Amino acid sequence: MRVEEIVTPGGQKRYLLVDDDGEPVEPVYRFLKFKDNAGKARNTLRAYCYHLKEFFEFLQQKDRDYRDISIDDMAEFMRWLQTPHRNVKVSSIKPSQDVLQANTVNAYISSVIEFYDYLMKVDDYSIQLSQRLKKQIPGSRREFKDFLYHINKNRDYNTKILKVKVPKKRPKTISKEKIAILIDACSNLRDKFLIQLLWESGFRIGECLSLWLEDFIIDARKIDLKDRGELPNLADIKTVCSPRRIDVSADLMNLYMDYVAEYHTDEVDTNHVFIKLSGKDKYQPMEYPDVASLFKRLREKTGIYVTHHMFRHSHFDTLRKQGWGFEKIKQRDGWSNVQTPMQIYSHPDEEEMRKDWEQAEKRMKLKNKTKENDKK
Repeated sequence: MRVEEIVTPGGQKRYLLVDDDGEPVEPVYRFLKFKDNAGKARNTLRAYCYHLKEFFEFLQQKDRDYRDISIDDMAEFMRWLQTPHRNVKVSSIKPSQDVLQANTVNAYISSVIEFYDYLMKVDDYSIQLSQRLKKQIPGSRREFKDFLYHINKNRDYNTKILKVKVPKKRPKTISKEKIAILIDACSNLRDKFLIQLLWESGFRIGECLSLWLEDFIIDARKIDLKDRGELPNLADIKTVCSPRRIDVSADLMNLYMDYVAEYHTDEVDTNHVFIKLSGKDKYQPMEYPDVASLFKRLREKTGIYVTHHMFRHSHFDTLRKQGWGFEKIKQRDGWSNVQTPMQIYSHPDEEEMRKDWEQAEKRMKLKNKTKENDKK
């Protein structure tokens, strides 16, 4: 089994699962085509394809047909995903693959359930596996009471039977001092500007790579993030709620103008803000592998472990500490639901807990009457 990239007649990149004979896996092809027509993002289609590749490899090892599997098989698949060797027959001494995190395992299971949900609806699939992997729970599934809570509180909702418990973790952040070190370690204005943009805007890296020159409103010190669909450098925004206009600092705008003045010369024939500065594709739009190479160089040069997504978490965590409400954070980030930033950023860090404890400690201190009597 392998995943192949294909290009549609419209020039769009898509993904195809092929078997050991080089033939497309027909039910997966139909499922991906349905999801594509339904408007799913390219990266989502890619994830579906890779998740189903693992599932069909598991079935191949078990010598099972995808039309004849049980809940027990799905439970075994979930456990199989959590092993480093991914082989139902042999346990190798040396792991052949990384162990998947709980969130990733749950994503694989969700993709398989969606696949069988599709089969059930279009093929009258008799075993109805996707329905048997769900159970109904009474009450609202939300962790907060919204405006229509009184209407929905008595309704049942579906939840998955197979799900790995995900440990709660605070998102990884990076301090302003380390960000300054990383910016100083950059060898050109483009990289300096990208790092500062990630920190100050909270943009995802795909959103940064999708920016065009006309998106920067210099006088108003704003950036207008737009959804332009699929771009040649494969950069795109994540959801329909992501287009937004945000405020930025004068320092960031000045750095932007310095960068554009130095690198966006007459030789550059693209509206993309971030471009390659060397190599055979010089002056072409910057791509994800270029960003990966940049962060690898910065980690090696500074000894600081950092990923581009840590800037995003640091940005919104800082806004929360400065008193921003979650509704404002939602709007700046482009989330559709205020519950999302509440779940991610409502947890205080160790420094906040220490400072709050120091204040509480003073109020909780007991007067020692024994010592007062001894003094008398």
